[in-house]
Amino acid sequence: MLEKAHLTLSNGPTRRSVVSGLAATGLGACAFSGKARAAGYPERVIKLIVPFPAGSATDSEGRFLAEQVGKSLNATVIVENKAGANGNLAAQFVAKAAPDGYTLLLATNSSHSANVHLYKTLNFDPVRDFAPVARLTRNPLVLVVNPASGISDLKGLLRAAKEAPSKLNYGTGNTGSHVAVQLLLSLGNIEAVRVPYQGTPQAITDLIGGRIDFVITDVAVVRPFVQSGALRALGVSTAQPLRTLPGVPTIAHAGLPGYDFAAWSGLFAPAGTPDQIVTMLDRAFEAALAGPEADRFFDVVGLEPDPGTPEVLRQHVVTQTEIWGTIIAQTGLEKT
Repeated sequence: MLEKAHLTLSNGPTRRSVVSGLAATGLGACAFSGKARAAGYPERVIKLIVPFPAGSATDSEGRFLAEQVGKSLNATVIVENKAGANGNLAAQFVAKAAPDGYTLLLATNSSHSANVHLYKTLNFDPVRDFAPVARLTRNPLVLVVNPASGISDLKGLLRAAKEAPSKLNYGTGNTGSHVAVQLLLSLGNIEAVRVPYQGTPQAITDLIGGRIDFVITDVAVVRPFVQSGALRALGVSTAQPLRTLPGVPTIAHAGLPGYDFAAWSGLFAPAGTPDQIVTMLDRAFEAALAGPEADRFFDVVGLEPDPGTPEVLRQHVVTQTEIWGTIIAQTGLEKT
């Protein structure tokens, strides 16, 4: 039986110790007064920290949501990309930010479900250091190759890998992509060499250039290249086909029964952010996921709105951390 994920990973000062220190100086009540912090919010620019580079699906999602939420809150919401370490750099930055609602994290399964199983040390705790705000999206992935490879379907990829063990290589720009491929290798009983990238767009550039053999990644990043013929889609990661990629089978139907995988995103603030601000942000971001404009956007990028309250997101992190732990254990990945 897989041991339940241990989530208290940060060795830094806890919020309790910080509050105690402020109280000792006479500043605690003022600094952490929810009413004082929430009054007049928002009064200045809100930063939405995105853990992956420009051109990634998370970046596209963040920019759309920032624009919509800015309108509803009558505020300026800007996206700031802090890519690196599979989302850890961005998460660490937001965890240490002031809990005032002006620095938010558009997190994914990387920082808040997978990395506790992939890294020996994290400089943040995905549960203790954050206030859940809103669950946002479910993110199906797609397996793509360069048409010049001569591989036309999933069975052809599996056959090529078995004929030349460890000769094929694949690119990853986040943990979702990494684990999705590991699940494919495990179920297909094949081997391939991983080539890590800071973000998915760089991996796709090398795939189109013929420098790597395949990638499993966000639909938003590769859909234009699939439509133009620069890349060939062999299968989508979810149990059901995607409306945004008509004619592309599921990986399960194309040759790996039982394959079912999706990433996710959610909004977090630093721990200690006042409840009034969390509620205001939750309503604004959930509203941004609805309506005709949102439907058009998500149809294009291939994400699925999956809204949920702070409590829904809190529970989602717990259950998803256990699920990702099971998948990662199944694929044999070890912590680095």
